[in-house]
Amino acid sequence: MNLKRKIIAKEWIFIILAWAMLFYFYFIISYWGLYDFLAENIIKDYISTWYIHFEIISGTILFGIFFSLIDYLTDQTSIRRKSFGKIILIKSLLYVFMIAIVFGAVYGLFYIYKIGPFKYPENLLKIINLRMIISWIIFFIFSILFITFVIQINKKIGPGNLVKLITGKYHKPRDEKRIFLFIDLKNSTTIAEKLGHNKYSQLLQNCYHELTDFVIKYKAEIYQYVGDEVVISWDEKKGLDSLNSLKLYFDYKNKIEERRDYYLKKFDVLPEFKGGMDAGIVTVAEVGDLKREIAYHGDVLNTASRIQDKCKEYGKDLLISENLEAKITQLNGFIKNYIGDVNLKGKKKLVNIYSIELPA
Repeated sequence: MNLKRKIIAKEWIFIILAWAMLFYFYFIISYWGLYDFLAENIIKDYISTWYIHFEIISGTILFGIFFSLIDYLTDQTSIRRKSFGKIILIKSLLYVFMIAIVFGAVYGLFYIYKIGPFKYPENLLKIINLRMIISWIIFFIFSILFITFVIQINKKIGPGNLVKLITGKYHKPRDEKRIFLFIDLKNSTTIAEKLGHNKYSQLLQNCYHELTDFVIKYKAEIYQYVGDEVVISWDEKKGLDSLNSLKLYFDYKNKIEERRDYYLKKFDVLPEFKGGMDAGIVTVAEVGDLKREIAYHGDVLNTASRIQDKCKEYGKDLLISENLEAKITQLNGFIKNYIGDVNLKGKKKLVNIYSIELPA
């Protein structure tokens, strides 16, 4: 299973488990805790049997599947590019429509097949009142907003980072071996002056959108967007495996080239990117109070950034450090050329750097 499918599978599992938790939470709050105070009627008979659990489990599975489908399908459309608030609103409306269908289907089956004790379907219709309907509406609205919000937050800060923040994995700084790739737009100042701020931002949005699939495909993480620069990171093992860290850059570059006509027609510019890479030990820590995030600290980031600055000077698209070069045992078709000992800004020692290219 590739990384994209794993991310989707984890999201589907979360949605199903979240609905199970919320359904049982509603059951415990509404009935279970007040069982001894309920009058002897169809509701008390019903929650004393396994039928209530059948209803919750069947509802959980159906809701989870439909929610996951809606989430997946909408992410394949232009909706994913809308604002955070609009995404939540649009998806929530679709979820409400879905709930009405599932609710009708489940209770339709209950009624047709007479599922439940003491002719439950007929008696249920007699005891439903306005307060019960309002209670259900409030529950479903809260549940929809809660699940949608969590999913969108997870996407906003990166898959897996929300769990790391909640569990406090990086509450205490810890060291990790990682690879960093700094990708920067060539001639960004000239392009910004030509397009103006608004259209320039649209150009960057389009470029970053193109990058998403490759980040997932090559098991990377987007660490930061800084203006026209993107910082991408890998666990060292994942980055070296099948040369994922090199393939991402060149596949992304080829994708932009494939979309040449689109960019020239819409922006009258073909964006080109340069990259700098380094590998080594960095410290990972949870930082901030009013705004918390997982941050990486160490010379690796500084070196990768400075190497990327040298691309224009040496006329190369991708430069890597000696640290990363030493870890690459097979080039698998890539061409490596030694550039030399380079003086990088802010560093006392010279750094050996190499260019990486694809065959002509």
